[in-house]
Amino acid sequence: MLLGSELGKGGAERSISLLSYYLEEAGYNVILGILSGKDRTKYYPTCKNVVFVDPPAHSGIIGKIKAWRYRLKKVKALKKEHNIDICISFLEGPDYVNVLTKGKEKVALSIRGSKMFDKVISGWMGVIRKKILIPFLYKRADAIVCVTQALSDELQKYFHIKPEKLHVIYNFYIVDDILKKASETLTEEETKLFSKPVIITSGRLHVAKEHDKMIRVINKVKATTDCRLMILGDGGLHGQLFSLVESLGMSAYDWNGTYKDADVYFMGFQQNAFKYYEHSSLFALPSSWEGFPNVLAEALICKKPVVTTDCPTGPREILSVENLPAEPITHTIRTKVGTLSPMLDHPTEAIIKTWAEEVEHWLSTDQPSEEDFKAITNRFTLEELLHEWEAIINE
Repeated sequence: MLLGSELGKGGAERSISLLSYYLEEAGYNVILGILSGKDRTKYYPTCKNVVFVDPPAHSGIIGKIKAWRYRLKKVKALKKEHNIDICISFLEGPDYVNVLTKGKEKVALSIRGSKMFDKVISGWMGVIRKKILIPFLYKRADAIVCVTQALSDELQKYFHIKPEKLHVIYNFYIVDDILKKASETLTEEETKLFSKPVIITSGRLHVAKEHDKMIRVINKVKATTDCRLMILGDGGLHGQLFSLVESLGMSAYDWNGTYKDADVYFMGFQQNAFKYYEHSSLFALPSSWEGFPNVLAEALICKKPVVTTDCPTGPREILSVENLPAEPITHTIRTKVGTLSPMLDHPTEAIIKTWAEEVEHWLSTDQPSEEDFKAITNRFTLEELLHEWEAIINE
């Protein structure tokens, strides 16, 4: 059984959906349990048996407690009914449910993002999560699978999880599918978007993604290089970001399928982002925290150079930059396929300038070779990483 929070567009939702599908393809009897039925749209293929654990409508603290009790009771019954051998959960909420409903089955947790550096984990509830819930409940798991080595190190250092319980398995990608989607023909209107060099960034419009800082970087770049920024994703910060573009003297445009000249394009959620990657010049990831940023690995699979923050966690491991201190770097490290750059959460004018210089470098230099990209992305293939998941399950 795989246990997740919802079937949405995010990275964890992608990973749990695809893992359920490919484990079933490999011959396992798989059930995908989803704790919330609010978003039933399948953005990715899943196993055949998907069960939604829908609590009754609730409100207030008492209602939330009742909803949690309902989920715990329902999941415990599902585990017993289907005689589950191992239950693997993705994200913190499902992790809690998985551990608290543990019976004879083995319990594995898939840790997708930092617990120490996620700024959303704050206030009194953040203290409870960090000091009580995570240390107490995670120690009861039989195995914990982290998407980066940095997350594994974090769980040992801050939450005192025994190293023998910890495993590292990167996210996997169906490279042929990505490249097939990347080769999809653009419409006539979409083609016009690439009449100038395009820098792409992708992710929900959320504080963690630091799109506002990327907008400021592009504003700096445009002083010397005529280019465009394309933002793929939707979210609550759209209006604020749109206004920022205009306040800096640039033009912004909400893409609706019809071309209009602009400096920054808000593309919304796109079912096939890869066809835009294919025609872009550079991919940028300005995030303040991540788990294993799929968009960064996917850009490299599409053979696009990248400029990324050295945020916790993922970018330094994806770019295979080793022997660095635990703290994020304060200088740039240029590799064959991209640049690991300082954080943008509290940017000085010097940091914005540094980022702008790296963007300009990759816009003006020759593209890296196909071999350079493959040396990085061959580590993220389905075949390799599915074997690692099977080793955890079989053990």
